[in-house]
Amino acid sequence: MKQLLLRIPEELHRRLVARAARDGRSLNALATEILDAAAEADSDDRRARVRAAAAASGALRTASAPTVSPARRQRILASTRGLGAQLDRLLADERERP
Repeated sequence: MKQLLLRIPEELHRRLVARAARDGRSLNALATEILDAAAEADSDDRRARVRAAAAASGALRTASAPTVSPARRQRILASTRGLGAQLDRLLADERERP
């Protein structure tokens, strides 16, 4: 693992330390994530740029989900078929409300 010595303004350091504390992680972990996101944003991949911007803003969160068997996945998909049109109508109605 490489190390990076970086000189930054005291105010920026204070804000980064506060954000790391709010997130319950180390300053090093936060800085690594932000630098990684910035490097990823430099790629030609639009999805990677959006993820990088979300990570840099603190809006990106990871979530773990239990593994679902293929049979259960098919049952879940079957149970939600046809809901798209209904949800579209509900959202459209909600948007039109004063």
